Amino acid sequence: MVACPQFVEFFPDPTAVTDQQGEFVEIRMDSSFRAESLFVALDGKAPLSFAYPQENRLILSHGKGLCLEKEGVACGDLGNHALPNSRESVWTLLAGSCTDSVMLDKPKPGKSFQRKGYGDQWLLAEPTPGYGNPLFELDLDDCGISRVEYESRGDHWWVSGKLTGCKGAWLHYRYYDLFHPSVVESDSLFINEFFSFAVPVKGPSWLRLQVPDDEISVNNSLDTLLAQMGNSPLLVTEIHHCPEEPMPEWVEIYNASQVSLPLSKIRHCSRGGFWGGEGDSIAAYGSALVSRDTAALREQIVYRDVALIQASIGYLNNTAGSFSLCFGDVPVDSVSWDRWTVDCPLGFNPKTGLAENTPGFQGKNSEKYAREPFMYKLSSRVLQKRGSPLRVKVESDQDVVLSLLDTTGQEVWKRKVPAMSNAWWNVPVQDYAGVGAAYVRMTSGTFEKVVGIVVRP
Repeated sequence: MVACPQFVEFFPDPTAVTDQQGEFVEIRMDSSFRAESLFVALDGKAPLSFAYPQENRLILSHGKGLCLEKEGVACGDLGNHALPNSRESVWTLLAGSCTDSVMLDKPKPGKSFQRKGYGDQWLLAEPTPGYGNPLFELDLDDCGISRVEYESRGDHWWVSGKLTGCKGAWLHYRYYDLFHPSVVESDSLFINEFFSFAVPVKGPSWLRLQVPDDEISVNNSLDTLLAQMGNSPLLVTEIHHCPEEPMPEWVEIYNASQVSLPLSKIRHCSRGGFWGGEGDSIAAYGSALVSRDTAALREQIVYRDVALIQASIGYLNNTAGSFSLCFGDVPVDSVSWDRWTVDCPLGFNPKTGLAENTPGFQGKNSEKYAREPFMYKLSSRVLQKRGSPLRVKVESDQDVVLSLLDTTGQEVWKRKVPAMSNAWWNVPVQDYAGVGAAYVRMTSGTFEKVVGIVVRP
């Protein structure tokens, strides 16, 4: 039986970019059929002609914007043929003795038409240029990672998992020690359907597994946070389950590690999707507030630089409830409360059980979560107005901002201490602070340490 080429996807009306930058047509081929040329026509107009590709997919777009550097994908130029985005359209494909004809409804902005199986049913979905969608297409070539489990074995993690769609593949893995970011290792090994190997890191780590690219991309890579429950660097640090109107409910999360963690892997375990796309992250020692209504929350937050994440977190029960945080499908922190935890409308810190309202900031209780991002020493905490300058030594794998605050808490001087400097720095207290109390502040991400000093006459 000859497997004719078929249209499998149309994306007529992208919203993130101009139409001609993002729109495309995707055609799927089978290796059992070949022809010299392939012709595509829109609404009975003069057809576009393409050399029949050797690959198994052909992406037609404007220019090279959507031309993937991916094995098995060829590209063609639509030229001046714009995809209709406000009306129905008819598309025709001709290659040798094969034809395919499609009638599309009026498109919906931001959605692509994807073919269901080999029939004539077309459904709206997220665009997947160059990749097969297993929810719609049949007989896709796929080798993916279906699950990963892990356990701590003293000085290392033991990782095991399973492939799906194949009996073996080359696996590339990379791991990051979350408290020692300079420890980054990668390697490749050939694995069978069921696999296991050791990751020689004792503490919390971020492990990324990847198998070769194929027609289904969603399961070719997997990120896992290797951490024991109760010792995870990704934490819930504040819950406001019954705030006073008009403030919406919100949850604060904190990354107590020295590595930015991807929001595309973080979610509420019980509902909703991931909290970001590719490139979105929560910074090292960074905090973020998660709420259903970030617009209303922004109006109520005094500090304008607090990071907000809009996500489906459901309705937090006022009298008794729980909230669980997942990295991928693995729970990394869990919080529960009852009517005796705090009185509404107070929020609380799950680690101390005490009332708290410090949105987006970590401070005096952070040592209860994980190690602090830096160590410091002061030459003295009592200085003479005409004496020697204050010297501060900061040891950190991250940049630290060193500031001097006057008696009123106003910042009067600051400088950046570079990562790994491990040097003594002069703080010009005599030049910028008067006699009496003053403060030295050190910040990394949203972690802050403030130390009081005294300036004598």
